Amino acid sequence: MNCKWASNEDRNLKCCRDADSSGYCIFHKKNKNKRQRALFKAYIKKGKVSDFTGFCFEDKFDINKLVNFDYDKLIFCEAVFKEEANFSGFRFKSTVDFTNVRFESCVNFNQATFLGNCIFNKTIFNSKYINEEIFEKSYFNGQKLIVKKCVNFPRLDGIVFSPYTKFILKDTYYNEKNYLCGKNNYKIARIQAKTIEDNENIGYYYYNERNYASNFLKVNKYKGYMDYLVNDFFDFLSKHFIGYGEKPIRLLLISFLIISLFAFIYLFTGINSLYRGLIKINLLNNTCSLYELVTFYMESWYFSMMTFSTVGYGDFIAFGLLSKILVCIEVFLGITIHATWTSVLFSRMIK
Repeated sequence: MNCKWASNEDRNLKCCRDADSSGYCIFHKKNKNKRQRALFKAYIKKGKVSDFTGFCFEDKFDINKLVNFDYDKLIFCEAVFKEEANFSGFRFKSTVDFTNVRFESCVNFNQATFLGNCIFNKTIFNSKYINEEIFEKSYFNGQKLIVKKCVNFPRLDGIVFSPYTKFILKDTYYNEKNYLCGKNNYKIARIQAKTIEDNENIGYYYYNERNYASNFLKVNKYKGYMDYLVNDFFDFLSKHFIGYGEKPIRLLLISFLIISLFAFIYLFTGINSLYRGLIKINLLNNTCSLYELVTFYMESWYFSMMTFSTVGYGDFIAFGLLSKILVCIEVFLGITIHATWTSVLFSRMIK
């Protein structure tokens, strides 16, 4: 009878080894006894196993003691480490893949050397060890370090990259307790992207770095509560209006909304047209047809657009005090957004 183990990611991937009475082979079996655990390690060494897909490691794992043979590639996909996993000091001579691995206890890569690609995809780490510096003095000399969709991915402080290694950090998020960890990891990713001139991802890393940094703002870091509020207010504007300079398209959408909103309000406060006279809708006595309403709104939108962008052409003027106040507000918003747009655009062109 073959082992019942099957991959959760690829149902066509199954284990062909012989199973015992539990229905699983010794590599995929859980709750192994002492003898079975000893055989588990012995079979790996004797068989020079380098594909650990779905293996269940129930004892403390030390790769230096277990993998002392030559291999083409180390695959730990969907493996489960019940106890401490120690990879420190190991020399990974080729690609190592930790896709869908679950580390239920602590893990250590200190002073490890990676000569090939290293992949962490949908890897789950224990949240208790998220602030441990598990990559301290580890050296990445391979082509890529890929971290995608990981859960509780630990701090990367102390990690060392070659000038040619591409670090990809995507879709890895942190909760409120671990914002500082998220900030540091995306900062490290941004610095490495800048080193290798990975311009495609620098903006993404910078946005996430600033996002986690803003969430980590503390009142006690400022001289007073007002300083904190001012910084928090401008950080809010920077984040939601321009995406910290990485999402300028938001400014165009916001500009369109502002122009459209003021155009709608002008319909009721009134504007004077050089050719049409007073354009104003009276809610109490409205006799305008649908065509006239649409025409009035387009005229009002034109006036709002000119006010927002050029302070008007003179063919329309505000009618009444309320309209003039609204014009002043819209002009101020227009000048501010124009300056911001120029700054953001120039910054992105430099990048």
